[in-house]
Amino acid sequence: MKGVGSVPKPDAYRLVSISQIKENPHPLMRLYRYIVGFFFGSTLALSMTTIWADTGSGQRTLALVIGAFFDPRPLPALPDLTLAEALEVQDYLVMNLRPDYGAVAGYKRAQTAGADLVTALLLENMFTSTGSTLTVPAGVAIATELELLVRVGSGDLNQATNRAQAAATIAEVLPAVEVRDVALVLAQQHVAPAAAAVNGGARYLVLGAPLAIPLVEGARAWSGAFAAQLYDSTAALLASGAGLAEAEHPLDVVLRLKAALHARGRTLQAGDLLALGSLGPSVAPPPPGRLEAVFQTPFGNGRVIFALR
Repeated sequence: MKGVGSVPKPDAYRLVSISQIKENPHPLMRLYRYIVGFFFGSTLALSMTTIWADTGSGQRTLALVIGAFFDPRPLPALPDLTLAEALEVQDYLVMNLRPDYGAVAGYKRAQTAGADLVTALLLENMFTSTGSTLTVPAGVAIATELELLVRVGSGDLNQATNRAQAAATIAEVLPAVEVRDVALVLAQQHVAPAAAAVNGGARYLVLGAPLAIPLVEGARAWSGAFAAQLYDSTAALLASGAGLAEAEHPLDVVLRLKAALHARGRTLQAGDLLALGSLGPSVAPPPPGRLEAVFQTPFGNGRVIFALR
């Protein structure tokens, strides 16, 4: 997560290219990738658990989503899976991304219809900082979202059961913009198992300077307004929003995310990043060139400047 804590000047764009990450991995990552490839074969269709022994639907889905990530392209309609099966596909997808994208550094809620909160995994090399230029995939549609992101300050969040306890474990709010793939067919874009299988479309998150939360602040401060706006290079407004979807309280989402992760056998630790949801509508596709996102929170204001090409 290089660059998350130190923000370069907004006009000093840094090129972040998927091909650079893939072609120049750390030597240990090369070894890891070799081991994965040796045991699981060039197709990366890993051996699945017995829940797919009869149909092979999970194996077909995994092959599709891995291929669409490394060679970005629209997906056909994915096989019907349960949410549990789709989350297992996600775990194997992330296993294959780790040689290039690093370890899990955070979690996000994927966009779905209905009451299901679907978790997706955010890897270290998906993060970059304000001032970056992103080379976006040419073969698939993308969307940008103004994201409410927080940093966990204490593993005590795992024991939190109410807003006050959750608030005491959050160290920072970070202005953030997500750039995600829109590879699913329209009918599956908000279907929970499909969204889980593609890991919520996670590709990049661009982070602004963190906004520290004073120790004296409690849950009450989190009831203040969270809002954001996205502008293009001509200062035209592309998107604007206030609050999370369905007026959800941010700390309630933190608790729901924690519970969903526990159900997957995952626990939170200090430093983890949690993407709680978007502040406003997606922009799909966003225009190329310079973009600026402005955020207003109860803990101060921030901005994220980046460019797409």
